[in-house]
Amino acid sequence: MAAIASEFRRTLIGARVDKIYQPSRLELVMTMRQPGRSITIIASAQPTAARVHITETVRENPPVPPAFCMLLRKYLIGSRVRGIEQLGLDRVLKITFMRSSEDVPKTLVIEVMGRHSNIALIDGDTNMILDSIKHIGADLSRVRQMGPGIQYVNPPAQDKLNILLCSEEDLDDVLGKAQENTPSMSLGRVLVSSLAGFGLGSADRVLREAGIEPGKPCRDLDAEDRRRLIDGLMSLADSIRDETFLPCPSKSLDSMYSIKLGEEKFSRLKEELLAVVEANLEKCNRKLEAEDSEISKATRDLDCRKLGELILANLPSIDAGTDFAVLTDYYDPGGEEIRVSLDPMLSASENAQRYFKRYAKAKRVLETVVRRKEETRSELAYLEQVYTTILHADTEKDLDAIRTELVEEGYLKAAKERGRKKKKEAKDEPRLLSYAVHGYTVVVGRNNKENDFVTMKLAGPDDIWMHARGIPGAHVLVRTGRRKGEVPEEVLVTAAGIAAYYSKGRTDSGVAVDYTLRKHVKKPKGARPGMVIYSHETTIIASPRLPISDFTG
Repeated sequence: MAAIASEFRRTLIGARVDKIYQPSRLELVMTMRQPGRSITIIASAQPTAARVHITETVRENPPVPPAFCMLLRKYLIGSRVRGIEQLGLDRVLKITFMRSSEDVPKTLVIEVMGRHSNIALIDGDTNMILDSIKHIGADLSRVRQMGPGIQYVNPPAQDKLNILLCSEEDLDDVLGKAQENTPSMSLGRVLVSSLAGFGLGSADRVLREAGIEPGKPCRDLDAEDRRRLIDGLMSLADSIRDETFLPCPSKSLDSMYSIKLGEEKFSRLKEELLAVVEANLEKCNRKLEAEDSEISKATRDLDCRKLGELILANLPSIDAGTDFAVLTDYYDPGGEEIRVSLDPMLSASENAQRYFKRYAKAKRVLETVVRRKEETRSELAYLEQVYTTILHADTEKDLDAIRTELVEEGYLKAAKERGRKKKKEAKDEPRLLSYAVHGYTVVVGRNNKENDFVTMKLAGPDDIWMHARGIPGAHVLVRTGRRKGEVPEEVLVTAAGIAAYYSKGRTDSGVAVDYTLRKHVKKPKGARPGMVIYSHETTIIASPRLPISDFTG
């Protein structure tokens, strides 16, 4: 935070506030103008990403600004930065703004303290909180509340040593007490618990620069290590005072959090897509169970035709008003008798007609439900394929392609576009994953759209097409070009390993992989993306493996 405060003093003093956004509930973005340039800072109170720094990352401006953002715009737009202050070495930064010399100053306080992080706007005259990005009431904290109309007080002081204000003797005394009172505590933990402003990252850095392992117990700190550590801490204090410690901290933080947030966004998107597919897989399995039950009942009711015919054949012998009849089963070679249930309110002839109607209904149900069941099984196979594709996705672009496919197939709603309409992107050919294998090009479809493209558009009739047998997986193509004769066995084995790797069997030791000529692969009419049928196949067992050294793109 000391490095950030120093950087802000160099770059923000005198800057005019131009724009304020609140991209998410706990994130604030402010754009300020200095002569000839704009500077954007981000302040976040997110527990896992709390920070404040200059940023070059563009964030989307929500269409409706939250109340806290509106309040900041009211008080800060058009004002200028008049002061930057850090609270000791704590992770608390105060930025003071004024519109004119007669204006009451307003201070934006950014507290970067993990799950206790917060951002608040304070009135300079009364020290009253005008609003905060998180409201902390007495029910959440009896020590310190945050919210409109509450007097702002600094975070509780910690009984820690400030390296900017202490001497070598003070540091030596701290280390001595730690060795005496907590001999088993690691040196990294000792610095964090004893020195203001230190986290595990900064403690580890100081220790490593002193040639000391951070996890080393403080009881093992000898006189030489102790001297080097104290010298390192005093040197760090000097670099903070002369502002040479981390001269460009914002670039490091912006880069680090861009990567971290990108990874978090990727993981979150993957989890969201997996949840959608899992929900639809459960729905399909429930449908299959219901359809199996309908088929089972309808199959039993097919016997109703025989029962109706037996009733008609025995009309004279069936008494009116009876609820059953014992009849000779003419369909049984042994002529066994059969008990037939009757409705006593109906005549024998009407009972026969009732059985014929049950038979006709069962026949109709079977025709409909069997067809529906095939459609459900096809949908289930498609969703299992999509699920495997999501699991194997490596980039956000891969997931975006899958999300688009799920929208097109009706499993997700399209995101509403805000603002002006985007230009329609040209439908370029996908950038496919391919490998060079002993002089042959092996192409992989990483999602269902790519699978369709690889198989139905890219492949020639004599190219070798591969797919893991009986499980979801990628379409893999060995391009034969104008080569005559059989493809070498080592090429087929390597390509089969690629097909196994990009399948549900990736973690298995061996996967059955089918291969055939592309001309024997067909896409049924109305089939979902990536769904094909094939014939004339040969099966080989392959180990899921990639020829990394031969990767081409």
